[in-house]
Amino acid sequence: MRSILHLLVIHPSSLRLYLAFTMAIGRWTVISCTAASLTVFAISTRLLPFHQARREPSASPGHKESFPISIVAPGQHRGIQENYSLLIPAKRFKSNVSDEEILARFTKGFFSGLAFTPERLLLITAPFRLTDISAIKTALGSRSHTSTPSLVIEPEIWDTSSISPKSTPSLGSLLFGGFLALDSSSLTQAQRDQLPGDYIRHPKPPHAFIEFAWGGEGLGLVGSHRFEVSRQEVKQAAETEEFVKITFSSVSCKPKTGLAPAESLALGFHILYSRFLFSDGIRGILNY
Repeated sequence: MRSILHLLVIHPSSLRLYLAFTMAIGRWTVISCTAASLTVFAISTRLLPFHQARREPSASPGHKESFPISIVAPGQHRGIQENYSLLIPAKRFKSNVSDEEILARFTKGFFSGLAFTPERLLLITAPFRLTDISAIKTALGSRSHTSTPSLVIEPEIWDTSSISPKSTPSLGSLLFGGFLALDSSSLTQAQRDQLPGDYIRHPKPPHAFIEFAWGGEGLGLVGSHRFEVSRQEVKQAAETEEFVKITFSSVSCKPKTGLAPAESLALGFHILYSRFLFSDGIRGILNY
């Protein structure tokens, strides 16, 4: 993923709040201290099961051709892609817990957890938005051939208590001024009517998912985070067991070229941070 913490490293000149701080004590000191603190926390508390997660250097199937990606970065994409996944035995869930509810728990854990807290606080206090909402609405309008009203951006969520563990954020929800819910498996017909006609041409997972678009030209990066919940059977010895697969997929690139950022010096920190975010989402599922 390309979170604002990673943007602080590869695009410090675009973030005025952080510039003075990094000039004073050095951006690599900040990165090293943050990574070390997160690692010590993980080891000392054993709260983060990220060692079990599988990382792949590619997005989940169809993600880079998704509708949200086509809005924030139309064209070919040769940017940064990755996904993290984890299998959880289905027997750990009550029979009446739906995949949509599991997805909601992950979403709440991801955005409410300890790892996202510094980013969340920065987004809340910053005098700018991570995501260019005006550009997204313009892109949506340019592809609409009807008189259907444009996408309504609401609710704006600024508090973690407003993220439900029972249902995912609705279409048009804007989390912390930076993450716009632009597609999900739970769209109603009324919500689909707010989107261009070519929405149906873009691939979507056949299971529960939600996708958040973010970024803009001002930051020099755009992308999307997709959370997915699916079921699969795994044969173990003479038995077959059902598992719930949780996936966090991320696509990011430069807004006009579709290319990856020129600098990728903080890849190690980025992967560590992504794993912590994914683990917070998993903990949100299991501890609810």
